[in-house]
Amino acid sequence: MSGSNRHTESSTLGLNRRDFIKGSAVAAAFPAARSEAAALDAQENRAGRRKPNIVLYISDQFRWDFVSAYGLNPMQLTPNLDAMARRGTLLRSHITNQPVCAPSRAALFTGQYQNKHGVWRNGFGLAPDAVTLATELRKAGYTANYIGKWHLAPREGEKGTHTDRGRVAPNERGGFLDFWEGSNELEWTSHPYEGEIYDGTGKAIPFSGVYRADFITQRAKQFLNTVHEPFLLVISQLEVHQQNDCNCFVAPKEYAGKYANPFVPGDLKALPGDWQKQLPDYCGAVKSIDDSVGEIRKTLAERGLEDDTIFLFLTDHGCHFRTRNAEYKRSPHESSIHVPLVIQGPGFDHSLDIPELTSQNSGAHKSDRCDAHAVVRCRAACAGIDAGPQLHAAARSRDGRLVQRGLRSDL
Repeated sequence: MSGSNRHTESSTLGLNRRDFIKGSAVAAAFPAARSEAAALDAQENRAGRRKPNIVLYISDQFRWDFVSAYGLNPMQLTPNLDAMARRGTLLRSHITNQPVCAPSRAALFTGQYQNKHGVWRNGFGLAPDAVTLATELRKAGYTANYIGKWHLAPREGEKGTHTDRGRVAPNERGGFLDFWEGSNELEWTSHPYEGEIYDGTGKAIPFSGVYRADFITQRAKQFLNTVHEPFLLVISQLEVHQQNDCNCFVAPKEYAGKYANPFVPGDLKALPGDWQKQLPDYCGAVKSIDDSVGEIRKTLAERGLEDDTIFLFLTDHGCHFRTRNAEYKRSPHESSIHVPLVIQGPGFDHSLDIPELTSQNSGAHKSDRCDAHAVVRCRAACAGIDAGPQLHAAARSRDGRLVQRGLRSDL
């Protein structure tokens, strides 16, 4: 990253081995490093180490190259994410295995491929007994809390009937059984300035006259002002996804028209699509998400939680603005599958720049140095828990054979 003092993985001589192991998401996925990190965590846990809180912030359809820290976009739309990257860990080559909402999120929470978790397209839900990050962290004494878009409850009921697009039954929440304020398909229960989400009992929580991303941020701040530690909190925004029923991106009013002449990524310039009319509002929505990240981090700091909280920012898939197909994602192109991942907090604040290929549920790499579900393992390991052999993925070897890869029981 130009103009910074970031370290790449190959230039970590200034860190001791323990710090590097704990600071690198990719290193946490290497078998040898994983064992050593587990041993260190076990030692610290026996000594009474405080378990870190975890905030997982998910934006929707957020292009990786719109985070200025990656060095490709000159618009400076993401000062808060850039500050996280400077202090924490930036993963440069993170991908989603299936670039569409529900399958990507299922992979993220279970560490499994779609042929294992069963959510191979939108409309399917996680199995009620699915083993997820939430179920495993709750076993370790965490509360599992969720605010925003879910998209992992079944959309189709018996005999082809359609279920509620907003309310999510407790057994369909993937183990997030403590605090719940969400909507299964937020894009269909709200518009940018009005709509509703639902609490744990199914009661509607309406909003009007406030930008949707700001409303979700407000609910998250309220939660953080009363939460007890240790906790897992997922903040899942719909922005910067288009509004489905108008097929348009909608920026907040304060940014409407501000980015009329935006930077155009190289993969879009030569193709038609609809980026010409959509990019200005897309940029405004990106800025609103970065503002939200700043607000959440400010709240953590005000409560004295910042130094005890691992904060991860990522998205479910990218956006190619209809340049590859009639949608905005659901293609194997980099603009669909390449997503941002920025991590800050205990064990990650070493200004690290990780170039290796990682994914929502796999650390596949040409040299096969990384094995399955690096991100899920990393989050669990950094919390100092045994993620257990249940969180495992099905991966195809290079010769096409199906092999099973699982977390080591000593992690």
